[in-house]
Parts: sequence; structure tokens; C-alpha cells
Amino acid sequence: MMSLLLWWSIEFPARTLSCLLDGWRCQQQYWRSSLFHGARVCLSPAPLPDKLARLARRGCADGIALCYDGCQPRFAWLEHACLNLPQCGCAREEWQNCLHRSRQALQQGLLQLGREWSRL
Repeated sequence: MMSLLLWWSIEFPARTLSCLLDGWRCQQQYWRSSLFHGARVCLSPAPLPDKLARLARRGCADGIALCYDGCQPRFAWLEHACLNLPQCGCAREEWQNCLHRSRQALQQGLLQLGREWSRL
């Protein structure tokens, strides 16, 4: 019981901060990539419809990458929290199964979304 109390009072806030920092790094990468790609496309001699199509395609791809990269640390954080739940029935196992199914559904959904958008 004492180890759970220590984890939730010390380790949980530290892991929460780490998860938030990882999310911030992913967003920073996304904005940097979008900014430089957008500037390069806008300054190119291509016609305007081609520029807009390239910006839209890249924006969709970067958005999917941001969602995928940003969800990994969050799922890891939730799994650590799940491992440090007090044992009460089978709640811990149910939460682990729910997290596993949610992660798979999210990854498959992002993959399907990428496939659909790449056909446009």
C-alpha cells in the first residue's frame, strides 16, 4: 500500500509532466515541419492549384503523424497508471484490455485515414 501511495504522489506527477513534454515536442516538430514545407511550397514557381494541393496533402499527412506520435506517450502513461492501481477485483485487467483495444483501434483508424486521404 505504501508503494502505491508513493507512486501516485511522486511518480505519477513526474510521468504526467514527461508525457506533456513529449506531446509538446511532437507539436513543435509538427509546426516546424509545416512551416518550412509551407514556405518552400509557397515560394516555388508551381501554379496556385498545385501549391494548394501539395499543402493539403502534406497537412493531412503531418496531422496523422502528429496524432500517432502524440498518442504513444499518453498510452504508456496510462499503462503505468494502470499497473499501479490497487487490486480490487479484476478492474486492473479490464483497464489494461481496454487500453490495448483503444490503442489498436486508434492505430488502425489512423492507418485507414491515411490510406483514404492518400487516394484523394
